[in-house]
Parts: sequence; C-alpha cells; structure tokens
Amino acid sequence: MIKANNNRHVFFLLTMVVFLWGVNVVSIKYLTNFFPPLALAPIRLCLASGLLLPIVFRRYGFQKLSSTEWLLVSTIAMFCIFLHQIALNLGLAATSGMHAVLILGLNPLVTTVLAGYLLKETFTWMKGLAIVLGFSGLLLVVSGSSQSGATLVGDGITFIATITFVIGSLFVKKATLSLSPLIVTAYSHGIGSIGLLILGLFINPVWSYTGSFSFWPIAILLFSSFMSTAVGALWWNTGIQQVGASTASLFQNGAPIVGILASAFFLGEELSWYHLAALILVLLGVILGTGVIDLPVRLISLKNRLLALFC
Repeated sequence: MIKANNNRHVFFLLTMVVFLWGVNVVSIKYLTNFFPPLALAPIRLCLASGLLLPIVFRRYGFQKLSSTEWLLVSTIAMFCIFLHQIALNLGLAATSGMHAVLILGLNPLVTTVLAGYLLKETFTWMKGLAIVLGFSGLLLVVSGSSQSGATLVGDGITFIATITFVIGSLFVKKATLSLSPLIVTAYSHGIGSIGLLILGLFINPVWSYTGSFSFWPIAILLFSSFMSTAVGALWWNTGIQQVGASTASLFQNGAPIVGILASAFFLGEELSWYHLAALILVLLGVILGTGVIDLPVRLISLKNRLLALFC
C-alpha cells in the first residue's frame, strides 16, 4: 500500500501533468490559427526535444542502445510522435476543442482493450461494459457536431490520433524493460521531431500565418512545447517510477475534465448537456476498463445473491 504522506510531492507532480495535458489540447487548437498543422507539430516537438535531450544527457550521459532497443524506440517515435502528432494537429484544426478532449479521453480505455486483444489478457464482462460506455460517449460527442468548429472528419482524425498513441504505448512497455522511461521518451521525441521536420519541409509552403509572432501565440507555443510536452513527459515518467503506472493512471482521467473547462474558458466554447453526459460515459468507461476501481462490495454481494437465487 502506497503511503500518501511519503509521496505528496509525486502526487503534486502528477496533478500538474493532468492540468498540463488537459490545457495542451486547447493550446494546440488555439495555435492552429497561427501555424499550419503540419508546421506546428515539428516546431513544438523540436522545441520539446531541445529541452528533453540535454536533461537526459546530463542525468544519464549518452547511452548506446542495442539494435532491438533502437527498433523499439523508433517504433515508438513513429506511432506516439510522428503519426500521432500529424493526426492530432489535423484533427484539432478540423474540430472543436471540447470534442477533441473527450475523444482523446478514450486513450486509457482503448489502451486496455488493445492490450487485452494483442497481449491475450482476460476479457471480462466489466471490460465489455467499459467498451459500451466509452464508445457511447464517443457517439454522443459526434452526434453534437453541430457545435461551431466541430466536424465529423475532425472527430475521426482525432480518434486516429488516439489509436496511434495507444499502439506506440504498447511498445513503450517493452522498451522500458531494459531502458529508463526517461531515455525512451527523450530519444523517441528526438527521432519523431526529425521525421516531422523533414515532412514539414516538403509539405508546408508557409510555416506561419499573420500574427504568429505576436506575444500570445509565441507564449502559448513555448508553454505547449516546454511545459505540456517536455516537462509533462518528464513529470509523468517520474510519477510512474515513484508510485507505479497503476497509481499514476488514476490521475490521467482528470485530463478530459481540465480540457473541457479550458475549452469553455479560453476558447469560449459553449458547454452543453451532451458534453457533460459524454464526459461521464467516457470517464466511467475508462475507470471500469482500466480497473482503477472495483465494484462496491455491496453491489458485488447483491450480484452474488441474485446469481444464487436464479442458479
């Protein structure tokens, strides 16, 4: 059992990560008004890598990787960074911040489902219920696409961003068996940023729009790159190292809530009843699917009594 008193500083860091990641979705949505989506991604990731790599080199030095480790890190870079950032930036440019936050909130649930399928983990009725709840929330969000700035295509691309990140995360689990999570994060960010930069050089006729070098766009760009992406990843990995992944995942479910509030506060998007209903369904699905909490003891007892009565 984890002693809360001894890990207050870690819980504080994980709480900050929730705020950073929740606000980051809204930040990227805002920045797409000043930078093309496929220019924004390499700019953000290059800035984040420029902060991550020196910190890692200072802490661990330059660690040589085996061919297998390079393959794992490169695969993580392809899915978690390269493909994820492309889909994320295109999706956020084509949908509303609230829809993006809710769809990205399916991340832990989809991770559980794919891990169960690919790694042959037991698929219980609880996980089945979680799938129904989670995708019901997704469908409810999509049905509200009449909201200004939201489109069905944008919602779909944002969901692809979720899938690519989840696939990459499965490789992260394998890579961290022999490497520090901090090294895996920094190296994959470096490789991914190079790939995005090369793609951007071929695709982008322009790298910025009018007003992009004003105070607020630059300030938010730096905050998104250094804090939400780089520092957020470092703090998240620190939390996993200190208290374990299962405990850290408890905090991740708060990111969609922060993002919803941030979208309403910063982007002026209107909160509707279906956003709140979808948020409840998504969070409930995530909680059940990841096994964060179990059914209350009384509910389990009631289920057993009913089974005994009819069997």
